[in-house]
Amino acid sequence: MSFWPFTNALNSNNTLHKFLDSIKDYSLINVDDLLTDPQLQQELLNELNSVRGSYNSKTGGSGLQFSSQANTDNTQGSTTTTGTIGSDSISVTSSNNDPGNVSSKESKGTKLIELLIQPHILNGLIEYLEKGVDFFYEQSIKEETNLQKLLDNEQKQSDDNDLDIEEDVKSLQREEEEETENETSDEKFRRCVQAASDVLSIDLWIISNRIIETPSIMGRLWSLLKMKNLFESSPAVADLVHILDQLMDTNSIEFLNFVRRQDDLVDVFLDKIEVPILMDFFFRIIQTDKPDSPTGILETISQQDLITKLIDILKPDPSQFQQHCSIPNHQLFFKQTAATDFLKALVTISSNAALAVVLETNIGPNQLTRELVSPKVINTMINEIMLVKVKDKDGNMQTNKHGINNCVSIIIELIRKNNSDYDLNCGSYSSLLQNSDGGPGEINSYVMFQWLKDFDQNPPGPRDPIYLGDMLYIFSENLEKFEELIQLEPIPSGKQQQQGSKNSTILGFTRFKVSELIAELLHCSNMILLNSKRIRKIIHIRDYIRLQQNKRLKKALNDTISFPDSPNVSDVTSGLDDVSLDDIHFEHTGNETINDYKVLLEKLETGEDSEDEEPSISPENPFVCVERDANIRSDPCCGDFFKIKLIDSKILYDIVKMFTKYPWNNFFHNVVFDLIQQIFNGKLNSYNSFLIVELFKPDRCFLTDTIVKAYKKEQVPRPGYMGHLILVSEEIVKFSSLYKPDLISPVIVKAVHSKDWNWFVNEILLKTREVYNVILGAEQEDEGEDEEEENEYGFDSSTVGYLDIDEPKKQPIILGDSSNHADFIEDERSGNKDAGSDEPDREGGLSPSQDIDMEEEEKGQEQPASDNKTGKKDKDLYSFLDEGDFSDEEEEEEENNKLRRVRKHNES
Repeated sequence: MSFWPFTNALNSNNTLHKFLDSIKDYSLINVDDLLTDPQLQQELLNELNSVRGSYNSKTGGSGLQFSSQANTDNTQGSTTTTGTIGSDSISVTSSNNDPGNVSSKESKGTKLIELLIQPHILNGLIEYLEKGVDFFYEQSIKEETNLQKLLDNEQKQSDDNDLDIEEDVKSLQREEEEETENETSDEKFRRCVQAASDVLSIDLWIISNRIIETPSIMGRLWSLLKMKNLFESSPAVADLVHILDQLMDTNSIEFLNFVRRQDDLVDVFLDKIEVPILMDFFFRIIQTDKPDSPTGILETISQQDLITKLIDILKPDPSQFQQHCSIPNHQLFFKQTAATDFLKALVTISSNAALAVVLETNIGPNQLTRELVSPKVINTMINEIMLVKVKDKDGNMQTNKHGINNCVSIIIELIRKNNSDYDLNCGSYSSLLQNSDGGPGEINSYVMFQWLKDFDQNPPGPRDPIYLGDMLYIFSENLEKFEELIQLEPIPSGKQQQQGSKNSTILGFTRFKVSELIAELLHCSNMILLNSKRIRKIIHIRDYIRLQQNKRLKKALNDTISFPDSPNVSDVTSGLDDVSLDDIHFEHTGNETINDYKVLLEKLETGEDSEDEEPSISPENPFVCVERDANIRSDPCCGDFFKIKLIDSKILYDIVKMFTKYPWNNFFHNVVFDLIQQIFNGKLNSYNSFLIVELFKPDRCFLTDTIVKAYKKEQVPRPGYMGHLILVSEEIVKFSSLYKPDLISPVIVKAVHSKDWNWFVNEILLKTREVYNVILGAEQEDEGEDEEEENEYGFDSSTVGYLDIDEPKKQPIILGDSSNHADFIEDERSGNKDAGSDEPDREGGLSPSQDIDMEEEEKGQEQPASDNKTGKKDKDLYSFLDEGDFSDEEEEEEENNKLRRVRKHNES
């Protein structure tokens, strides 16, 4: 074909023109007649691309019409093929009256399309694709064999003489000549396969619709996915996905209907899970099922046990524990990695709207991710994957490192993409979350409970947000077993053994991933929904109602449909009776009314998450005490239960103690610092305060002593954790200056008032701050301007991680639920004690998980906070460390124990 810009494409397709004129009977033409001749093949593709605009409509364009007549009329003046939609033939009527004299561009395009949509032509094109799958597989085997021979020849050292070399040259020449002949045949076949793919994937509605609406043709095309030799790098994979993508774009409804009818849909794609292109296509099919436009795909693959089958892939095989190679059973290794990546991607697109990476492709929470966090699946992940241990030939215990890595990454993604604290979609109740400026505020348990119990506005359904409480509870119950994994000494690799490495100097992959898991589960335990017992019970009620809805729907499909007098969501709750608030059981009886669930909800609404009467907090009666410990342990919420197990299993202690044991594992240091930072910024009127005390206990973590010893001991080279210790010390200083340590526990007071800690703060920490905040190359005037800008935000660069809450016009930044910290805010210890007297005082007595009345909270937000507190310099701020004692005067005690509300950082 000439590429001269003034050449008319119509006049240049002489070969195609003659070929179409010669056609008298479509049934006598086969696909080889179209694809074997390179010139005819190229002109055919050019013609299709040039006329697709004219025919790319459901009416068939100006030259093509669909008809439904039942017989074949082959008289001169019309060309008709008959059949019905869904059969192997179709009626297409040409507007041209003389098929033997095709002269116009439209009539030629019409006849070409009539030819291509013939069933035997389409089947022939698909047959080329089928042969192409096997052809490309054989070619890959041949290439691998030749490559292996080449490598073997390079490793050989030969002393051949000139004669042998000459014979080798002649032999190679003969092989090249044979290969040249084979390449001609191979290239011809490759060209035909590519042309067949181009025709089937062309953007012509007539061709695509013909394929989709003909079951035998669509079924044969779909069967390519099941071919054994369809491997990752095969060109046939890209061609097939291109065709299927075009079919889905052209007629998505019919295509998705076909997909939903495949009983082995999940098995087909999981058999090719190592082929990323195919799994991406499967992923695009899943993404078509959105809350506002459901397609039923999610329900189909859920019924075919997609999640269960993916988890089964992650289960270890004994061959994976062999030590004779770097990656034992690499095929299963890669398959498990692919399954993990698919699950993580599924979780990512199923996140809450507020956490969606790309809102357009997000499908929201669904039954798949709900199944992924179900007790059955989580127990399988823990007991059959993560906790699996195998003894090697030397008697050493091996852990399932790859399985632990896969499961931990899935759990982390689940927690991050289903964080309920960011889900502000509470219907009409969202207005209660607005702050004083009218902007969106923080979620709280009261609003969330009202939204979840309102079945009229928010009926239970498959798209409900994912609740992580059951998952956290199961992990909490198994923390002792994860502690055993941390205690196991890692087995040095062959290289490490040659270098003389000892087990005690190796952190090990298992320890690192388990520590990372604990840090992420601590994030999960701090979510507001997981710290309310009422919300957990209402979630279980909604789960039960959702289950009843599914059962009744299935029953309705099998039975005669009857319409009740007053259909309502509450109808599905007719099985609720004799429900205990502590342990919900649903028993079906015939005498209960449809309003039983309302009685249950009223009981939950009047129930409290905490005791009605709580003793006030004071230095003599701190929050952390034996009585409160017993009280919380008697009936903990999910978040507190996890924190209790952190202490009881000693896993927190072991993780923190490993911080200095492995000085060069910086990734591990990041994980430990994240764990410590979360504890210091967690809720104070919960079991989190016991974790804080755990960090200061001399016989436990004893952070202050660890930091002081590290800086007093001269070590060369300087350990890699010293920078992280500075960050930890900043968290300690921020905590002890922002809150009242004596109201939490005297253990904290003793630790932060010690001489060693006072020395570290004044001699090491403050000087380190000055060094860290030196601006390289800046003039003194520039530094002053920078300080003024930084001071506008309530802190300056010289106080890394420190907040001066006493400085005028500065407000403390309190992470988490600020209402849970109000009782513990640090008051003035010196200066004008009458300052802020216009603020309402209130007595400290919040329980670990007390719900705050919304009206009182709104009134409290309108109360002005005092701005007349005096500022301090850095060294003055730590002067309280030297005091070490408290006044015994009753008036001073009462003044110190009065808890004032500190306004939030976003309040004006």
